[in-house]
Amino acid sequence: MKKIFVLFCLISVCCFSCKKDKIEVDINNCSTAFSTQGLTLFTFSPFTTEELNDYDERVRRRQIPNDFLKRMSTHELFVQFIHMDMAKDVVLFNTMQQGFRGAIERFNMLQELYEHDDVAHYFTKTLSEVDIKEMKENECRFYYLCLQMLSAQKEVIGKMNKSQTINYINTLSQITREIAELSLKDPNWQSLSSYDFIMIGYGNIMIKYEYQPFMELMQSNGNVRSFMDGFIPLGKELIGLFENCMITFYEQFNS
Repeated sequence: MKKIFVLFCLISVCCFSCKKDKIEVDINNCSTAFSTQGLTLFTFSPFTTEELNDYDERVRRRQIPNDFLKRMSTHELFVQFIHMDMAKDVVLFNTMQQGFRGAIERFNMLQELYEHDDVAHYFTKTLSEVDIKEMKENECRFYYLCLQMLSAQKEVIGKMNKSQTINYINTLSQITREIAELSLKDPNWQSLSSYDFIMIGYGNIMIKYEYQPFMELMQSNGNVRSFMDGFIPLGKELIGLFENCMITFYEQFNS
């Protein structure tokens, strides 16, 4: 694992305001897709001061018991993760991809999420319905980041049929334009990392279909493979390479 920017022991620990089997979270100015209202979620026990420095123990305490886990819907699993106090650990890694791949390896709610047959439908539909312009508060932007990055992973792309793949690519294209527009007036969208999930999604689609120009690009350009593996951050050159490959892939795939 690459070096983490901040020591986990410095992470502030927050506790949920809970009712039995419920996590109530105020999401003013957020999409209803991120709301906990009406969902049955697992109520985690608060961390104690003594456990703060034991990261492995903190991860263990955030696993959902199997009998509860298996009853949860795809949407409940996603919402459970985004509101979990350890979810924001993903931003402590050198790259977003590295952070989210680490979360998938550590938390059984995400492992179970990706086992669901409807995961491709759920993510393509939800991603297309959430209005990026609504994401004004930091909490909302984090929830949206999770939606973006979790939808771009190979576990979701691998379950997409052709129609879902086309819809997903069209959604990414629309989001690309919206991010470019928002970046002109909102500094929160000016970082190249705003396009991380788009390029990860493009790459995983082309890998799934073994699109030869992209496969050759990964062989000839080590930065392309390193970005997909989460070892290096996104750069302008990489964005151009991914987009050029995706344009030609889409023309052939959608013909």
